[in-house]
Amino acid sequence: MCGREVTEGILCSKCDSPRKPKRSDEKTTAPAMPAASGAAGSQPAEDAGGLRARRSTAGPQAAAQAPAPEPDPFPKAPVLPFPVESASPAVTSVVNMLVAAGVPSILLGPDRSVKFVSDEAKRIFDATQSELSTLAGIETKAGVRVGDIAVPTSAGVRVASRNFIYTLVPMSGGASGAVLVFRHAEAVNENHASFVTYVRETVFGPLRALRDSLGAAAHSKKDHFLTDAAAAVEQVISSLELAPEVEETATGMRPVPTVTEVVRRVADRFRAYADLKGIMLQVDVQELEERFANHEQLADSLAILMENALHYVPPNGQVVIGVRWMEHKGKPLLLFFVMDNGPMVPEQLRQAIFEPSFVWSPTSAQRTGRGLFKCREFAMTHAGSVWVESKTGKACTFFMRVRPDGVQ
Repeated sequence: MCGREVTEGILCSKCDSPRKPKRSDEKTTAPAMPAASGAAGSQPAEDAGGLRARRSTAGPQAAAQAPAPEPDPFPKAPVLPFPVESASPAVTSVVNMLVAAGVPSILLGPDRSVKFVSDEAKRIFDATQSELSTLAGIETKAGVRVGDIAVPTSAGVRVASRNFIYTLVPMSGGASGAVLVFRHAEAVNENHASFVTYVRETVFGPLRALRDSLGAAAHSKKDHFLTDAAAAVEQVISSLELAPEVEETATGMRPVPTVTEVVRRVADRFRAYADLKGIMLQVDVQELEERFANHEQLADSLAILMENALHYVPPNGQVVIGVRWMEHKGKPLLLFFVMDNGPMVPEQLRQAIFEPSFVWSPTSAQRTGRGLFKCREFAMTHAGSVWVESKTGKACTFFMRVRPDGVQ
């Protein structure tokens, strides 16, 4: 190299100028010898002349066919398997979530290897980390076979004389794999009981009232859309009723409440809405011991009366719900009532609003009601009746009189 500084490109014009590749005949042909005297000396000169002629004719074609010089290959790093976990925060996030939740859980990788075992899982299995380091060891401790980790699975298992619900939850995304969760069966039963109570006390009433209103409107207006809507709501109700212990079988889980307790529960259900609207909600009950086997239907009927009252009562109004014990011809009766200071029901509508065919209009200037025929059906099945009064002209009161269960 000449040592000249290279300022442009990667070649030095003096040292690294491109060179024409040598042909094969140049490598094998010896250089021409000086001509000798006589005939013998003229032969090499003639051969050299012929060689020059052949070079002149074959030179361009040979140059075109000559291969271009290949550059030196760039050294490549070896290809190594790159773990997905190192590029995705999924595994770390799942582990952090399991630790924060404090549930007995085990994290499996996509190759069914054990990635993480929570401290709670070690405690319920009474095992060390090494004993739970393989899936086979976990299956032995839990007494369950872990199948395809891409398919959700749930089963009951018994560990150390205690019942658990085993659940396999597949993971998708960068990390894949699955999470094995073990929950105490007692906690599951408690949560299910809470769900049953919530559904029975807060969901069935509004859904049934909506179904009945849609059905009545569809019947009177001959509207197929309303008919389909009522059928959809009925399907939802039926699905909820098919859930374990949601319908009548759940009554055996807890003692049947007294009618006084039913009234107070219904009032508590609407207290938050009354406070939001600025309505004073009062409970006026006697401490009674009478009970209804189908107390849920009683609660639904009272909830319908409460919904209508809160709909029509203006802000800063008042609603009172209560029950009284009565006696008629030597037989006990229960008189439930919901009173408010909202507008009156027109005289000509005080019977019609309890008919199944009555169509409720929430924007009407007149006070009517929604789903009141359900209250009438409940009262009639218990040898009673339902009606509305407004004797003073200052309060509107709905009454529902029924006989307690077991009394004829």
